[in-house]
Formats: sequence, C-alpha cells, structure tokens
Amino acid sequence: MEEMQAMQCPKCGHEQEGEVECFRCGVIFSRVLPDTDAPRARAALLPRITMYDHARERKQLFLLAVLMSVLAFALLEAWTGGPVTHPPGILVPGAPEQVNLQQPQAWRKGDRVIVALARFHLRGRVLSTERYRWDATSDLSPIDVAMGWGPMSDQRIVDSLEIAQGNRCYVMAPTGDRPPLPWPALMVSSSNMHMIPADSDIEKSLKSLRSGQIIELSGFLVGVQENGRWVWVSSTSRTDTGDGACEIIWVERLSVLNG
Repeated sequence: MEEMQAMQCPKCGHEQEGEVECFRCGVIFSRVLPDTDAPRARAALLPRITMYDHARERKQLFLLAVLMSVLAFALLEAWTGGPVTHPPGILVPGAPEQVNLQQPQAWRKGDRVIVALARFHLRGRVLSTERYRWDATSDLSPIDVAMGWGPMSDQRIVDSLEIAQGNRCYVMAPTGDRPPLPWPALMVSSSNMHMIPADSDIEKSLKSLRSGQIIELSGFLVGVQENGRWVWVSSTSRTDTGDGACEIIWVERLSVLNG
C-alpha cells in the first residue's frame, strides 16, 4: 500500500501526513500552496469530501424516512379518526339502564376509594370526546364522552347542533336560528360522562372512540372518596342539568357496535 506523502506547512514548517489544513497553526494548504502543489492539496482533500457527502446523504435519507412516517401516520389518523355518519333516523331508541345498589360496593384505586352507587348499562351514540391530562382527576378519568340516545342518536338532529366539551362539561348550540327540538328533549337524551377505565384495555378503547360510533358499555355509576371525603359523585338521573349532572362511570366492558 502506498504511503501517504508527508507535507510541510508553508507557514509554520510543521510536518504531517497529507491533510487539508495544518494541525499546528490551522492554515488551509490550498490557500497558500503554489498552483503546482494544488493537485496534491486537492488529492488530500478528496477522501474527506467523499466521507462528508455520504454522511449528509444518509442524514437526508433518514430525515426523509421520518417525514414519510409522520405523513403516513397523519393520513391514517385522518382516515380512521374522523367522525362516523349515518343516514337520518334514530339509531338508539332506549335510554341507559340503571339499577341502584342497596348496599354500595367499594374498592381502592391508588389513593382513592371508588364507591359503586348503581349498576349501569348504556347503548348510545358518541357525540363528542375530550381528553384530560392535567386536571385533578385526569389520572383517574382521562377522558369524557358525550353520549346521545333517542333523538340525540339521529344524524339529522346531531347535524343541526354544534357540540363542544371542556372543563368537564359539554354544551350544545343550534347551527341555525333555533334548535331542532325543545332543549329539554335534547338534554334528557344526552349527557356528558366522565369515564373511569377499569383496566388499560378499556382505557385504550375509550381513547380511540370517534364521534358517531354506536357503542355499548357496562359498569357502575360511582362516587370517589379521597382522604375520607367525597370529592366526586356521579349523577344518578338523566334529567338533571348543570353542575353535578354528569355521570361518573366505572367502565368494565366496552364494545363498538358499528363505525
């Protein structure tokens, strides 16, 4: 193998194997060498340029792969995460079913005590979902689901309303001059529900719900105690409104019936 020829820095006299710049004073050889020595300087520079270009090409390919992955994920989310629509007509005629417990059951979840107040079974339409990450109960109930049944499962009715969630409640407003039905009829057939998943599989299923899906779930309406005090108590009525009107549901089973 041919040995690399030693070069002497024309500025400080330091000798070294062929390189682009002096290790001692940092001068760039190609700037101070006579034109006759330029090919030798360029030859010393060539391996470094080639290595740099390969590294840059690998970096560009990596960034392109990351970009394509992000784009593919976004397209998948848009394809599978959008709302589900249905033809006009009531999809869920019945209201949720509830059986109050004469002797409430209780169990612990972390530092809290969960007290079951009633058995609860719901079949309904998902109107909206809202994730919570930072409030005082987000570790217990990471998602609220606004649910509808009766007229609030009808696509025609839902399309004539704006539905929004936030601060652990939900609101409705007509898209036109007036609501499609009197407000009491709309409110009695819908509710915002704080969901407490019984396990990680239920939590994953809750977080993947989409507006318009028809779901069925069962579990308990519950209250939550912390340090011996009630800090959260479910409504046990479908006709109340305002603060305290939301259901707090310990979800043990959940299935998506369509969509």
